[in-house]
Amino acid sequence: MSVPGQYTKCDLENLNPLCMPWQEMDGLLQPVFSQDIALLSLELASTAYSMDTVPWQKAGWRDFSYQVDNTLLTGSNVNNENAGLIDEVVSDYYQQLAKMRLNRQNPFSQIMGSLRQRKESDTGKAVVMLHPLLGGQYMVAIGFMGTGKRVYDWFSNFRVTPRESMHEGFLQLSKQFEMNCDAILFPETARELGLEKLTLSDILTECRKPFSRFRVWMAGHSQGGAIMQLFAYFAIQKGLLRQNMLGYSFASPSVVYDHPPCELSTFPLCHIISADDMFPRTGAALHFGRCRVFYPDERMRKRCYGAAWESEAFRAMLAMTRNVTDTGGAFLILLGLLRAMEQMTQEESMLLLNSMVGSLLPEKLLTAVSGRGEDLLRAVRQKVGQGYALATGNEEPPEHVVSALCGRLLGLIKAHGAKAFSKAFISAVALPHKLRGSADENALASYQYIVTERFDELRSKVWYAPASRMEIGVRSKTRHRPEHIHSRFSREINLRARRNTPPRRNI
Repeated sequence: MSVPGQYTKCDLENLNPLCMPWQEMDGLLQPVFSQDIALLSLELASTAYSMDTVPWQKAGWRDFSYQVDNTLLTGSNVNNENAGLIDEVVSDYYQQLAKMRLNRQNPFSQIMGSLRQRKESDTGKAVVMLHPLLGGQYMVAIGFMGTGKRVYDWFSNFRVTPRESMHEGFLQLSKQFEMNCDAILFPETARELGLEKLTLSDILTECRKPFSRFRVWMAGHSQGGAIMQLFAYFAIQKGLLRQNMLGYSFASPSVVYDHPPCELSTFPLCHIISADDMFPRTGAALHFGRCRVFYPDERMRKRCYGAAWESEAFRAMLAMTRNVTDTGGAFLILLGLLRAMEQMTQEESMLLLNSMVGSLLPEKLLTAVSGRGEDLLRAVRQKVGQGYALATGNEEPPEHVVSALCGRLLGLIKAHGAKAFSKAFISAVALPHKLRGSADENALASYQYIVTERFDELRSKVWYAPASRMEIGVRSKTRHRPEHIHSRFSREINLRARRNTPPRRNI
């Protein structure tokens, strides 16, 4: 009996797509790009947000672990080892605890969480589980969650300073998960194999062997896809054989800056991207693995954006965000908006601020700063300016671009009102980026729609947009469109050096 996924209705018990033999592409053995795998991966990435593993348990998955920020829930207690009533209650308690920690938004936890992020980001979230395969083999699944609903969940996204040629914030979250590998336990599988203890580190070590009993399958959305890329990179650098790993991401930002440390397309990672979504064009400059891009049309936008697509303000904001080709461009839009808010009355600017970030900040905190709106906007603008400088290497944002953006945004605010504008702004950023909808929604989320209804229209692309060349809303001979394919990476495979990659075995 199949167990359907909540969002794609795929069978969570059918792992045959994950075990298909690899095919040669461009002289390199690569995992098959499969809709069945994409459907399973969307379910896994979604579970990292909800921490609801009950459907997976029904499908035969076991040995669950949950990482939420600096808390790791793993081992026998989490997994109802003895199948007794008390153990079942304890196991359910741990799963509910993981869910509660994801949604803590009271003022005290927001402040304490923000203080923790001053030097290092520790807001990574992940779910880990295992399923037996035929022939004494096992599939290990790791789902990485994207940016959460708390204000300090965003801090790592803005740590854009290059470290080891990679995005610093995403690198910190990847290292956080990597440090937990020694503590992530698989108690039931350890007993089955006659081992005293089995950790994720043990599994990754065995995956360095050509005929490992374990395979690692990963999925992530947004920031979760960025963590997935860097985790895969360091695991492979330590000797994990690429045929023992597979990863799919949705809306993942780039993680590598110029002069990448290795051939990027050799990684067994696939990134599904909507061209309406600006987030995959932010982060660093390049992705580990291969990107598959869907170019939205009228039919998709009506289906996924719903009533928002009928709004003139939404269409104008979507056109602006579609022109973002890198992190610097995203910072320029923020700078233009902040300058526009400074030219509004304090009452109007705080109304706009409240409607845009009210879901991230506690109401009491917003009320406390409302009397010092000018100081707050000035401080935020300074921080955003610093972020632009870090992302691009430029000392100052281009004044003519910021002024042009300010004028366009002020015009939209005056034409539609602060409340309607803020709704359009948030919708233009959020709707193209959305992973999955809910049972009571008529419209499908963008990525849910792409993988369930338009998968065959995904196109292979390499996205590369140096921040120093980006100018939003200003005509420039060097401006890059999102679909730009950088010639330096269009023929990145050395055919002779790659033909002896071991094939993935069919299970």
